[in-house]
Amino acid sequence: MKSLPNLLAMDTSSPVLSVAVKRGSETTSETCLEGFMEHAKNLLPMIDELLNKNALKIGDIDAFLIGRGPGSFTGLKIAFAAVKGFLAAREKPCYGALSLDMIAARIPRERISDLGVCLDARREQIYGRFYRLHKGQWEPKGRPGAVAAQDMIAKFPPGSCITGDALRRYADVVEKHSNGHIAECYPEPYWYPRASTLIEWFGHKKTRLKRLRKPADFLPFYIRHPEPIERKRSRGKNG
Repeated sequence: MKSLPNLLAMDTSSPVLSVAVKRGSETTSETCLEGFMEHAKNLLPMIDELLNKNALKIGDIDAFLIGRGPGSFTGLKIAFAAVKGFLAAREKPCYGALSLDMIAARIPRERISDLGVCLDARREQIYGRFYRLHKGQWEPKGRPGAVAAQDMIAKFPPGSCITGDALRRYADVVEKHSNGHIAECYPEPYWYPRASTLIEWFGHKKTRLKRLRKPADFLPFYIRHPEPIERKRSRGKNG
């Protein structure tokens, strides 16, 4: 019988740094640490701690899994830089998934049929995606996008639930523009992606994971450009 692979997963897109390791058929080990400004300092020590806990070395990992964004521009770069370093030393398969889909996967599916995942994109915008419950799983409806907060909230179908850290900044917008359609706003423990979700998806026929192959695949999924680049482009158009 073929042994199951050793997996290392990470997500640095949100204020909660999440790392998970699964050794073969053993139970997944995961650790999380909150604090945006500490991701660069803490990612590698957290990986090392989980590898040691599972009696593994980085060379024993058979596949790397990564949260691709959207989310913090700086946070996403940290995880991708780490993965590129690991792959430069030894080529292994790498897979990624969108943070919006990872968050949706953590939402209970017993009582609702429509879900919106809304992340704070700053500049009065939301990174958002809608989901509809289908055969017990959250199926995305349309592509993710960056839209004005009030426009996103106004599009929610009646009876929808909402999750994501945009709830912290835009709670008043939800109340004002939801037209009474929001059935429930999930609390903070449901706002952020977890690396263990990537491990749960690995090997499933119907998965949100994408195999990363081309150089362009190893770029974070930002949806929009960082603000300095947008300002530069704007100056170029106006010039």
